[in-house]
Amino acid sequence: MTCAPSLLKFLGIKLSLEITKPKAFAEQRLFQAILVQALEDATNISNFKKETYHKHDSHCWFVDNSNDFQRVCWGAELDPDFVRGEYLKMVDNGKIKFTEMQIGWIRYRSLYKQYREANSKEERRKIRDLIIKENNKKLT
Repeated sequence: MTCAPSLLKFLGIKLSLEITKPKAFAEQRLFQAILVQALEDATNISNFKKETYHKHDSHCWFVDNSNDFQRVCWGAELDPDFVRGEYLKMVDNGKIKFTEMQIGWIRYRSLYKQYREANSKEERRKIRDLIIKENNKKLT
């Protein structure tokens, strides 16, 4: 498995060694690639909306420890507790963090989801006003 050297340096020795171990079967390499992509997304420092959404989704995937996360880790022959623990260490050490702009995009997506699920015009109007305020924060 090949990864960007900058990502490997960022991940640290333990996780880098585990994630780049050659795998015998194509299925294992596929699961390994899924983990690498999630780690690349989670370490992205871009303030663009789409990249921020990918970063947040990846972050939640590691933190929530879902069945999907467990299956991907086991499929890559990695212990999910080890992978998640290393990820949480990076969060605690400040290697993985969200900028103010990224936090704003995450709030925007949450508000937009609420807007789409609103049952009344009044509820939608209140949420729309919150969305406008959130957008104005990004402009300043």
